Amino acid sequence: MKIAKKHFLLTSGVVFIVVTALLTTLYFVMPIYYQSVKTAEVTREFTQVSQSIQGKSKDEMTALLTYYDKKNLRMWYALTDATGKLYYPRVETSDEGIAVQVSPFIAADNERAQLKEVITDGDGQNYTLEGEYSLQPVSDASQVLFELSPYLLFFSLCLGISLSFVYSRISTRRLKEISATTRKMVSLSPDVFCQVNGNDEIADLAQDVNTLYESLLRNMEALRLENEKVAESERSKAEFLRMTSHELKTPIAGMLGIVDGMIYGIGDFKDRDKYLKKCREILEEQSQLVQSILAISKLEMQDVEEETSVFSLSDVLEEQVGFYQTLATVEGYHFIAKLSPLEVEGNQTYLLKAIKNLLDNAFHYTKAGGEILLSVDENQLVIENEAEKILSKEQIKQIFQPFYRPDYSRSRKDGGTGLGLFIVQQILEQHQLTYRFEAIDEKWMRFSIFF
Repeated sequence: MKIAKKHFLLTSGVVFIVVTALLTTLYFVMPIYYQSVKTAEVTREFTQVSQSIQGKSKDEMTALLTYYDKKNLRMWYALTDATGKLYYPRVETSDEGIAVQVSPFIAADNERAQLKEVITDGDGQNYTLEGEYSLQPVSDASQVLFELSPYLLFFSLCLGISLSFVYSRISTRRLKEISATTRKMVSLSPDVFCQVNGNDEIADLAQDVNTLYESLLRNMEALRLENEKVAESERSKAEFLRMTSHELKTPIAGMLGIVDGMIYGIGDFKDRDKYLKKCREILEEQSQLVQSILAISKLEMQDVEEETSVFSLSDVLEEQVGFYQTLATVEGYHFIAKLSPLEVEGNQTYLLKAIKNLLDNAFHYTKAGGEILLSVDENQLVIENEAEKILSKEQIKQIFQPFYRPDYSRSRKDGGTGLGLFIVQQILEQHQLTYRFEAIDEKWMRFSIFF
């Protein structure tokens, strides 16, 4: 059964039951209440009359009783002496020997009640004051109410049905609107929402539905972005595997040709000592490439946040400065380090690896006799070098791609694998750090990391 129908039946029944109970209560309680009120009123009136004629003469008493009879018709008074002789009301008769009994001022079949009080006049003679009143109007009112009850019940039933119909429609209107809106939410359109009217439970329900829908849309958007990231990651992995295969295939094919030449003694390949050294050089290059690939794989599989800690970056780099100063002396470079105290939060191992890759890259691409600067200051790390060739903006955009090398370095004289900056990018992005690689003039390249 729908809520509107339930409300209609429930409220109709409640209205009908309440009206029926009210009429029944009035039928039984009203006579009792009316009798109690009327009895109290006539008792007060009778007491007031008896007190007013107390100690008066016989004529004064009859005059006062006549006055009260005219003033109020709710009670009829009678005044008799000790022998039963009636003094009020006066009855005219021609025969004084006939005794007149005046007791029932009300018809014998009427419900009545009497009050009596002994009155003493001014001469000390006692009289009896009687007051009689009728209860017939109470019975009449109950009878009238009983006769009208079917019509009142019918009216209450009609009124209850009408009010219940209106109430059931109004009370369920907002619920129907919420239900219709939730059906529209299936489309996941961002402009669909429930109207919030009032401050009751239905308004709370509408607000909760809106909050739930907004949360669903946010989660769906986050899921879509995550799916795009996963799809992009899969494409990147496929591209990385393709480029890795190409990088490995060419030197392996070249080394196989050298080995075949040595086996069969073809031409210059008869000089095995020379070409064995050449094969070793090729294997060392491929070993470095494999190590870089393994480092990338380990970086992707491991959550860097698991080993996150707060450490002094300047102290960690201070331990590496001696090695790079020695390397600069051997290579003929000028290496300068300026390290101010700086506390950072992250994976110390991976951050140090990223910085060392940047320093190695700077040493590989610095012109002969050039300078390399390392500085840590004001929540940033900066590595600058006098480059043998300044990269263009287009080259800088591609420099972080795996196996990418500028045209002038494709001979691998620097011994690089083409994965150094790609690894740096992966580490910094996992730490959610901002970085920038740029040419600051016609001689210098700069890499900045902001903590």
